[in-house]
Amino acid sequence: MLKRDESRSTVSLFDRTTHPPDRVLLVTVIGLTAFGLVMVYSASFVDAAVFYGNPFYYVLRQAVGSLIGLGALWLMQQIDYRIWQRYSIQLMAIAIILLVGVLLLPASITEVNGSRSWIRFGEGWLGIFSIQPAEFVKLAIIIYFAHWLSRRSQRLGNVAYGLAPFAVILGFICGLIMLQPDLGTTIIILLIGGTIFFAAGANLWHVTGAALLATVAFFALIVTFRSGRWQAFLDPWSRAGAEGYQIIHSLYALGSGGIFGQGIGMSRQKHLWLPQPHTDTIYAIIGEEWGLLGTLAVLVAFLIIAVRGYRIAARAPSPFAALVAVGITSWIVFQAFVNIGVTVALIPFTGLTLPFLSYGNSSLISCLMATGLLLNISRHVDQSSTDNSSSVSTSRIGQAPSHSFGWRHWRSRLSGAGSRPRAR
Repeated sequence: MLKRDESRSTVSLFDRTTHPPDRVLLVTVIGLTAFGLVMVYSASFVDAAVFYGNPFYYVLRQAVGSLIGLGALWLMQQIDYRIWQRYSIQLMAIAIILLVGVLLLPASITEVNGSRSWIRFGEGWLGIFSIQPAEFVKLAIIIYFAHWLSRRSQRLGNVAYGLAPFAVILGFICGLIMLQPDLGTTIIILLIGGTIFFAAGANLWHVTGAALLATVAFFALIVTFRSGRWQAFLDPWSRAGAEGYQIIHSLYALGSGGIFGQGIGMSRQKHLWLPQPHTDTIYAIIGEEWGLLGTLAVLVAFLIIAVRGYRIAARAPSPFAALVAVGITSWIVFQAFVNIGVTVALIPFTGLTLPFLSYGNSSLISCLMATGLLLNISRHVDQSSTDNSSSVSTSRIGQAPSHSFGWRHWRSRLSGAGSRPRAR
């Protein structure tokens, strides 16, 4: 537990450290964003020309979102991460207001494809300023839980003090999102919350039990409310004219790409065969145009983000910083692999975007903002050791000299089936 509440200490708004951010992470994210612009244009120009009379309709909007997002990344990288700890409760309150707002505002400005997930400020170019609140709620939840759990790490083994209130808060947020309904975002938030909870030092049995319950609830929701998607997942060709249509054409795109692909701009499935090729299934277009090598390159990029993000968490200067780094990294990586899993028919369709690559300004800007915060934390990491040094190992993730962090004993927790050592 922190000896002193870091959120109450004097912290300047802009970070004064001279320590450079993680350049590998920064270059990887910027590279994915630039590649995303190329692929959004390649995947969308047919739809844009047919339905809007302008082949650049989507890519111009994505370009604006990229500029805003990169500006937000730079700003978040400059702001001291400890500022967000101070205002975590206010951020959570704003998140709840936004989630309630999309349910109470008129459907004419919130509903898209049967889901009340948006707040639109106008049509045409004004539509650029429309937002999907749930995308920004992810970051607010990470900051709030990081603050909340970092102050309770020594007592998380107590169900009444740890698991129960955490489950109530997380369940309330997920309930608001399911009312939209948005199953994909709900899944990601559950994964983020569970990862942060485990990283904070939760009892392994509690985490395992909660994960099993969440899995059962997920399949119950799929079978009950999205039975067509479940049947399409089991056998896409049995519902080829309905829910299975997108999966089938996604597999066609991936299969026709071969090893080296058809070439940039040469996809056939984007010619009004594959629905939403520039959003949910852009990975299939990457596979068709860039082949197996292109899809593997994207996977490697997200693996790099995972390695660098969790490395930042392992060397973070405080429990709060470590949990924020874990949450942001888990969000981006889990969402990427869920999207890819859907595209290759490994999991049921969820409607999630591929971070940094798919069309969608809310997703792009929120992911770049989160990356900026992660980069700011990387400016504070312990540089006294190298990657291979044992002085900063996974057994000391998130531990600063004056802190006692939950992952300090992660190996003993795994071998002891969730038992926690006594607090020193």
